[in-house]
Amino acid sequence: MKIEKYICIFAFSLFFIAGCGSSRHALKGPAHDTETVEAEGTAPIVSGDIEGAKKTALHEAMRSALGLVVGIYVSGDALVSKAILIDENITSQTEGYIEKYEILKESREGDFYKVKIKAVVRKEDLSAKLRKLESEPQKLGNPVLGFDIEEYIDSKLSDTRYAEIKLKDKFVETGFLTTEEKAKADILVKGRAQSDFNTNQGLGGFISYRASLSLSALKTATGETIATAQDSAGGIDLNRQIAAITAISNAAIKLSEDFNSKILKNLREKSIIHLNLSGVRNMNHISDFVKLLRNIPMIKDCWLRNFSGNDASIDVNVRKGNSSALSDVLAKNQKVPLKIVKSGSYDLEIELQ
Repeated sequence: MKIEKYICIFAFSLFFIAGCGSSRHALKGPAHDTETVEAEGTAPIVSGDIEGAKKTALHEAMRSALGLVVGIYVSGDALVSKAILIDENITSQTEGYIEKYEILKESREGDFYKVKIKAVVRKEDLSAKLRKLESEPQKLGNPVLGFDIEEYIDSKLSDTRYAEIKLKDKFVETGFLTTEEKAKADILVKGRAQSDFNTNQGLGGFISYRASLSLSALKTATGETIATAQDSAGGIDLNRQIAAITAISNAAIKLSEDFNSKILKNLREKSIIHLNLSGVRNMNHISDFVKLLRNIPMIKDCWLRNFSGNDASIDVNVRKGNSSALSDVLAKNQKVPLKIVKSGSYDLEIELQ
């Protein structure tokens, strides 16, 4: 509850987007991929200005509607750590996010004016921007990577680090944190690069080298190997040394995509439980369920992956335990009625009731 309140206060400064000059907009036939939510806004009546309070309450209701959608699609950690970025990249924009709205109820309560709306939130552009604000490694615990890769040129150990540099570039691009101190790494990438002379015949003065690269990623806390990969590539130049290191760099670039994907896949499978929900009534229903999940001690974080019709999928990052343990906790909850339909090693099928 704290996180959602914080973001709604901090992160939404934009609206009268869907036409503030009108009190009611029809909710028919949205032209874009949308989510429909209900939200409330409250504003004080200052110096008897009821109309001004109504506009402010409507503004707050729109902010709350957008905040509800953002709060479900983004992890709880990101809601706090990325609050300023969310504000700068999303809520300071003046167009696009609330396509239509309808005032369901409005009333004066003492010195305050309250407005309840049903809003159609455009999620296609919103989702794209949210994905840019939070990388997958951040959702998976933000592990720090260290590197220990030996490079050999013509069978002699070299003090170069070209494979490491190219691999590090890829991991940073994906969102991983890296360190120069191997002892501080959560995951250590170990490997060996070997670049050998190939030929200088028929190349118009150029020299060809061929490099092989083998890698393994280990969790430093347990020594568990979570990914391995190997590949080779060539490199040519007029200079032998440059040809040799070019081959190593090319092998690292060639290998980086697959190796990066393998590490992410392992982290995803070992720490993420996939929840497949049926019986979902609306976005507010999902919001209540997400709030329940984020208050369970074994859960580090969670976020909505997909929502269509009455079905939704949620990824849950657990501190410890498995889907069976989570199933037991959810079955005992009294806040959101549900039925556990099926439990797998890393997935749960749940029917909301």
